[in-house]
Order: sequence, then C-alpha cells, then structure tokens
Amino acid sequence: MAEAFPVGPVVLGYLLANGETHGYELLSHLHEDLGRIWRVSPSQLYSTLAILERRGLILGTKEPQENRPPRIRYSLTETGKEEFWKWVLSPVPRLRLLRSHLLPKIFFLLKLAPERVPELLNAQKETLLSLKIQIEKENPTDEFQKILKEFRLLQLEAGLRWIAEVLEKEGKT
Repeated sequence: MAEAFPVGPVVLGYLLANGETHGYELLSHLHEDLGRIWRVSPSQLYSTLAILERRGLILGTKEPQENRPPRIRYSLTETGKEEFWKWVLSPVPRLRLLRSHLLPKIFFLLKLAPERVPELLNAQKETLLSLKIQIEKENPTDEFQKILKEFRLLQLEAGLRWIAEVLEKEGKT
C-alpha cells in the first residue's frame, strides 16, 4: 500500500509559516504552492484538520460570520510545532517518496529555515546510499527482477545526482 501524502505535516508547516488561518485559505495555499506535486481534496483537508485538532497539534477557534455558519480558524500548538520540525528534518525512507514527501519538506525549509536544507539533503543522501547498497546486494534470478533492480538503481542514481546538484548550487555539500 502506498504511503498517504503528508497532509498533516504540511498543514502544520503552513500554520507555522503563515500563522492562524481557516481551511479554505489552507486549501488555496496547498493548491497554489504544492499542486504540481500532489492535490488535496477539501474533504481530505478537513478530515486532516479534525485529526490534528484531536491530537492537540492545532487549535480550532470558531469565528462568527454574518448570515453564514461560523468558520474555524486554526492555529498551531507547541506540540504541533515540535511534530512539524521532527517531520521536516527527517529523510524519507523510500525512493518512491522523494517527490511526494521530500519536496514538501524542502518547500517548508526554504520558507522557514533555509540554512537547514543541506542538513536534510545530506541525511537524505545517506539514506539513499544505504538503500543503494542493499539493492546492489540483491541477486535476482528472473528477468523481470533483474530489470526492476536496474530500474531502482537508475532511480537512485538520479535522486543522488539531483541532491548533489542542489547542494552544489547552495554551495553546501
């Protein structure tokens, strides 16, 4: 089963970066900033907001509106802030998560702590190098598994090359 997109940590990141906001505003930011990586449906976002609030990571405050139901403004709690930083500085464990999980982390680090981007990318490089060693040790016997091994190794090489280029551009290898 594929890992779900990291909607919860991304919401925490937006609240940390932009302060208190309501769901529709969050959805607009998500689509504008990260829409080329993945999309979040309104129901997925509101479900995630409810879960984050139950976990004590965000706080929802009702805000009255004239002739409309009250809307809820969300703010980040200290626990939510800690959870966000733990997530954003952790490398992704699998190659297939580079696009959907690593790129949002880089997005938020560039906004909140650009000096920490190399820290994350170097940790990610180490994770990918470990994975490469594991895959190189595989000894597939059938043709498809041989093709799959080569595919994974080429993906790893591309990911490692991309990380090296980003670090070089930042001048922080």
